[in-house]
Amino acid sequence: MINQSNAGVMRRKSDHDNTFLFLTDINSILVSGEDTNGEFCVVHCSVNENDGPPLHVHENEDESFYVLDGELEMIVGADTFLVQSGEYVFAPRGIPHTFKVKSNKARFLITAYPAGFDSFVKELGTPYAEGMEALIEPPTPEFLQRLIQVSKKYNITYPGL
Repeated sequence: MINQSNAGVMRRKSDHDNTFLFLTDINSILVSGEDTNGEFCVVHCSVNENDGPPLHVHENEDESFYVLDGELEMIVGADTFLVQSGEYVFAPRGIPHTFKVKSNKARFLITAYPAGFDSFVKELGTPYAEGMEALIEPPTPEFLQRLIQVSKKYNITYPGL
């Protein structure tokens, strides 16, 4: 739901119009590149224990992660560290990074600048409906091929795939 005042102030929360099942995550696009003239986007992520993306590199955008609750083990470049609620991590473009949820569940915000990650989520994700998380399965070889193909469009690569 978007509420916008006459002064241009925008309010948005997670709902069916902006939420996607993306890999094994539930991602809600709170601020899109369309809202910011491509300057940045903000995505709320809800991820289960032991889930996370493969090691990857964004060539177009920097990313920051702010953990709302839970714990992530993050790899950024040569560094591996545990990130807990209330902590922030910056992952610059061009540097390999990934995360794995170490708690039962984690919720965090990703800000990408410039925007683009939001479009990637929309293109690769499936519009979310309540209860879809019960259908999450490990990615199939066909899905991984699609992931790699769509990622090329957004200049995202996977050193290990």
